[in-house]
Amino acid sequence: MPVPGNGTPAGSVPLGALDAGHVAGLLASAAALAGALAGQPGAEAACAEFAPDFDGLAELHIALAIAAAGLDEAIDQHTSIVHP
Repeated sequence: MPVPGNGTPAGSVPLGALDAGHVAGLLASAAALAGALAGQPGAEAACAEFAPDFDGLAELHIALAIAAAGLDEAIDQHTSIVHP
């Protein structure tokens, strides 16, 4: 995504707390799925093809879980919405 002079990615829009919560849930689900598929040859091959920046599904699982936790933490800091 192109980044203009002010450092904000072009086309980005701020997420509302409910939208961000939904995205955090999707990231958490993706992390769980990546963890469940780790070690399976077909899944590891797909990870290598479609997510080459990660060294296998275990690393992708960790990255997704950290992203989901970070987004949930950011939501909690800026809203009064309680997440399970």
